[in-house]
Amino acid sequence: MSGSDLFDPAFLTSLEALRLIARRVPAGGRHGEQRSAARGMGIEFTDVRPYTPGDDFRAIDWHVFQRLDKLFLRLYLEEQDLPVYFLIDQSRSMSLPGPGGAERRRTALQAVAALSYVALQHLDRVAIFPFAGEELAPLPGTSGRAGFQRVLDYLERLPQGTETRLSEALTRFAHRRLRRGLLVLVSDFLDPRGPDAWLPVLNAIPHRPLLLRTALVGEDRPALRGPIEVVDCETGTTLALEADDALVARYAQAHAAFVRQLEDFCRGRGAGMLHLVAGLPTVPQLARLFTQGVLTA
Repeated sequence: MSGSDLFDPAFLTSLEALRLIARRVPAGGRHGEQRSAARGMGIEFTDVRPYTPGDDFRAIDWHVFQRLDKLFLRLYLEEQDLPVYFLIDQSRSMSLPGPGGAERRRTALQAVAALSYVALQHLDRVAIFPFAGEELAPLPGTSGRAGFQRVLDYLERLPQGTETRLSEALTRFAHRRLRRGLLVLVSDFLDPRGPDAWLPVLNAIPHRPLLLRTALVGEDRPALRGPIEVVDCETGTTLALEADDALVARYAQAHAAFVRQLEDFCRGRGAGMLHLVAGLPTVPQLARLFTQGVLTA
């Protein structure tokens, strides 16, 4: 899959009006376009405080000194970069073709490319951590508008893994010493152990989560009837079934409960979530994350 396939000029144009803005950007990063709670030498004036030895004398408010005969420093709201961490599922289920040959994996790669473009255009920092049953080589933090080509080159070469192992991937990520930021988790979330196995791990991670669930058209209620053999695309395990209306109804109920559990977690955590349907244009779906062109993370 080439970079040009992932991101054509029409996609770039559609993203130019979008901004990625953090609600809370921790101190300690480079200068960027995100507002931070840190006070320093920025542009927007916020407050004054008494001068102490060692402070930058250039920040002294001389108008206050003339009135009070005391030294005060002008404080400004600093703008820093927002770290954006992508965890992208590369398990075999992501490449399972749906109607018309649509793949969750292609949609996931496009979503990561699109949001990386928006972040990098606004001087934020992007890092990508692919996962499957095994650990895959990450893309370390990259920044600047020139970093987008590095992202595309990396996504183009990204190999497919084996099984979905969300708990292990989240645990490895949690052990990394990273500045707090936005964690974008892109997956079909079809870990065979279910959400109960990995949602507690995600909940313990201090980054603000955004879940992008990739889905296939009709996966919530498959049009299957009669004797069938179900094959697990990741493990090769087979199961013989008689698909009748009752079985399909039970499957649909289980699928709805699975999606509802993810949505309930996001509501309880104050996290974002978006369902991305493979085979439909990715950028218009991502645009639903934005309010008046701004994604608040």
